[in-house]
Amino acid sequence: MLKLAGIIFTLFYLTGVYFPYALPAWLLTLVPISQWIAFTFFALLLARGARRTSNPFLYFTRLLMAALATEVLEYVAALRYGIYFGGRNALFTYAAALALIAGISMALGCYRDLVARAIPAGGQLDRKILFGMPVNPGHYRMAPATGIILGLGSAGLAVFVSLYFNFTQGLYGLLLILLIFMALGDESNSPASFLSSSVYGGGRELIRTFLYAAALTAAGLVLTLLIKPLRAALPLTSSAVVGAILLAASLPDRPRPSYWASRLLYAVLPAANALFLLLRAFLISP
Repeated sequence: MLKLAGIIFTLFYLTGVYFPYALPAWLLTLVPISQWIAFTFFALLLARGARRTSNPFLYFTRLLMAALATEVLEYVAALRYGIYFGGRNALFTYAAALALIAGISMALGCYRDLVARAIPAGGQLDRKILFGMPVNPGHYRMAPATGIILGLGSAGLAVFVSLYFNFTQGLYGLLLILLIFMALGDESNSPASFLSSSVYGGGRELIRTFLYAAALTAAGLVLTLLIKPLRAALPLTSSAVVGAILLAASLPDRPRPSYWASRLLYAVLPAANALFLLLRAFLISP
């Protein structure tokens, strides 16, 4: 249901972007809100998927391919019909967030290896893990110091690319996904509860996710009041993220999708843009 809800909000957003004159004024005001809700739903799915994946490199590659396909379609729509999307599509943000998480995971993992070597016999290392993503696509071995440098470099590059190429939701989106990833934790250790069928493993994960998202959003909105150029990057409608975090708790989505269902999910945004572009071409003259 969470995936389906995300798709529905995405389609509503694209309807407002491609056919703004077809919607009444009051409904058009909800279009930006639907964009933030859809982004949050898929951010939750991405953060959970990042903990489940055995190969984040392939995960990143699929997201990047879908992002490039979507960007080509949105470029055509902008060039031919003057449609404004406000930045590179959200799939780029998801891919950059995955690279950010993977980079931090690599750096922290290698740092633990470095520290573990210095612990005397009988000593114990605090193994509390907030970043548990496996980052080793080629099953290679590397020195801990090298891994720390590569991990921090990957994380820094993810942030730089997001800002330089103006990815949708920008730095706020990256930090939101990062915090959600930290908040969800290890779902296997969560006790059974009424939230077990949702994206959250339990009440603690929901509370952490809500508090992290609320704090980030509040801090971002305060900065927009103090720094005027930031207002366009983080509009007031971004507060819908906090509500979407709570709404996701009522949407069951616990079972893992089948192989083909999970692969088809990557095609939702490019396919939706292709459909709306065709509709625009047939229904409205340029």
